[in-house]
Amino acid sequence: MITLAAADTLAGGASVASQVTCTVFGMELVGTTETYKVLDQRQLASSPATIYTVPASTTAFIKSIMVNNNDTVVRTFRLFRGGTANANAITPTFTLQPGGCAIYEDALGWQFFNSAGQLLLGTGQFLSGPDVQMGPTGTFAETIGREVCMEVNSTVPTVSGTLWMQAIFLYAGQTVSNILWHSATTAGATITSYRLGLYDINRNLLATSADQGSAAWAAQTLKTLAMTTPYLVPTTGWYYIGMYMTATTIITSKGTTARTASQLAGQAPILAGTSTTGITNTLPNPAAAITVSTASAWAAVS
Repeated sequence: MITLAAADTLAGGASVASQVTCTVFGMELVGTTETYKVLDQRQLASSPATIYTVPASTTAFIKSIMVNNNDTVVRTFRLFRGGTANANAITPTFTLQPGGCAIYEDALGWQFFNSAGQLLLGTGQFLSGPDVQMGPTGTFAETIGREVCMEVNSTVPTVSGTLWMQAIFLYAGQTVSNILWHSATTAGATITSYRLGLYDINRNLLATSADQGSAAWAAQTLKTLAMTTPYLVPTTGWYYIGMYMTATTIITSKGTTARTASQLAGQAPILAGTSTTGITNTLPNPAAAITVSTASAWAAVS
């Protein structure tokens, strides 16, 4: 429970005005008289501002707070006590999915929901519990577990300017800020462009790195490319890491031993394969249908 003394304040702000509704439930105590009420309800401004001031001779007890995103895109919010400076913040900058909400409840903490009312996060943990994985520090999902990846010299991507798609399983509420990819024994030569990106199961582009142009990519080198806009995963399920390189010599990638056949890997969802061809400097949206391959590549997200 959050307790505020007389004349104390609660403040809040959102990433955009008039789209994030904040409702504060609690009790005002005057002497021995308890009044249970909605302490405040409003749409937060784009800059932090006071939303509730405790009346004189009163102590306020905040039992729950509901924050709803009425917009069709991701929005953020933050709450403060006793001012609006960083030193007054009582929450980090929380992220709300489109149509989603966050609920603070006394003795329970914060919980986050998507637009379908599915619980994404509670008390700071993924309730759906992504399995413990052993990826590099800071990563939370891999296409192939690092502990079982044989680090063979996989011919991925296959051809200059051809998009490679590698399946990865992600959980709702995770935010993909970076994609990691590791070259194998062949370095890139006379590179003109390469990118990494995140696609949904229907091959729609969700996030992309900047074009790396002619930046070198040596053999046996891990690259971490930031997404131009981090992507908040809305639904638990399968996604794809997309990668292409245009160069006279393209890298090979760390992966596992090639399969002897691809019929099983080609069942929906296809695990890995080639997609759009003839790429020069931009990830396609949407990507072309995937042709299953016997090869595979390690990648991770953070």
